Amino acid sequence: MHGSIEVAIPPSEIQSFESLTLDAELINEDLGRDIAAEASSISSYSPPLQKKEALPDLSWFDTYHPYDDHIQYWTDLQAAFPENSQLFDVGPSYEGRQIFGLQLWGDSVGNVSKPIIYWHATVHAREWISTAVIEYLTYQLIAGYQSGDEEVRSLLDYYDFYVIPFHNPDGFVYTQTTDRLWRKNRQPRSGSDCIGTDGNRNWAYKWDHPINGSVSDDPCAQTYHGEAPGDTPENIALSAFSAGLAAQPGGIRSFIDWHSYGQLILLPWGWSCEPEDLPTNLEAQREVGANYAAAINATTGAIYEVGPACEILYYGTGSARDYHQGALGAPFSWTVELRPTGSEGGGFVLPPEFIWPTVREQWEGIKNVLNAVK
Repeated sequence: MHGSIEVAIPPSEIQSFESLTLDAELINEDLGRDIAAEASSISSYSPPLQKKEALPDLSWFDTYHPYDDHIQYWTDLQAAFPENSQLFDVGPSYEGRQIFGLQLWGDSVGNVSKPIIYWHATVHAREWISTAVIEYLTYQLIAGYQSGDEEVRSLLDYYDFYVIPFHNPDGFVYTQTTDRLWRKNRQPRSGSDCIGTDGNRNWAYKWDHPINGSVSDDPCAQTYHGEAPGDTPENIALSAFSAGLAAQPGGIRSFIDWHSYGQLILLPWGWSCEPEDLPTNLEAQREVGANYAAAINATTGAIYEVGPACEILYYGTGSARDYHQGALGAPFSWTVELRPTGSEGGGFVLPPEFIWPTVREQWEGIKNVLNAVK
């Protein structure tokens, strides 16, 4: 992080790499072993057998799951909360999978004057923990409302929630069938043998702003930003959907794009850190973010750093975070990089035993955010 790069080195090349005498830190001693262990832990899902409106079992968060099971899980979440939720489709991915989401509300269905909380996950295909986090947050919103939890009921009565678990379903499926570390979508580009565009460099806000940072016009690069702003099938559909939410009288109050890893709460902007460019409400965002990080720390002891992406991570353009604040006016628009830190083991292949502490700390942290931005 902070200007570093990560490389996977086969055993036959370790000696050659060490001979370069680079300033390097080992973050995963045997990536292949960890991927194999993770694959063996993937569990099939059994839908609830109890009464019609029963929530799925919390054992869902013991491990990772196949894509089709995630679809069933979200179907079951909606069925458990039928009067206060609805599934919606945003549009198709490149390979034709539907980008879907779940809307949640409290006491006023169809009230477009309510402020909106809007979450995305699994933009980068390999970041499986991001999916689990927003599944847990959604579960807790439903469970808390049904049980009469006063805090949760006040949040669902005040906001409308829109939760999209898979920005990049094609890439996610590819990580489960072919390449666990795949990042981009699966869209080919004319004139190149390389596949995929980085969905978090493709949003139509400061897409081509000149920077020396984490973005590329090379289709073979991990951070390839596409041929034109917002030109991936996924971002075309999501941009239109986001614009529709922003146009409602309540607008988007908070947008969070969940990623891994690094334990960072990234505020706008990625494209510039010049004082005259920074958001006018940056200090308010820092304060809310600091309290979010404090709530996380009080729950599990995990430490999350807070600040503009250009300040604490790297420069980048065309991000969802910058788009939702810069183009659509969402006053609290963030990227959250989940566990682990850059110096801890696991990286993108976070072992299943870390799902529970991650989702628990995020639930306690996000409640703090939701109360603060009312």
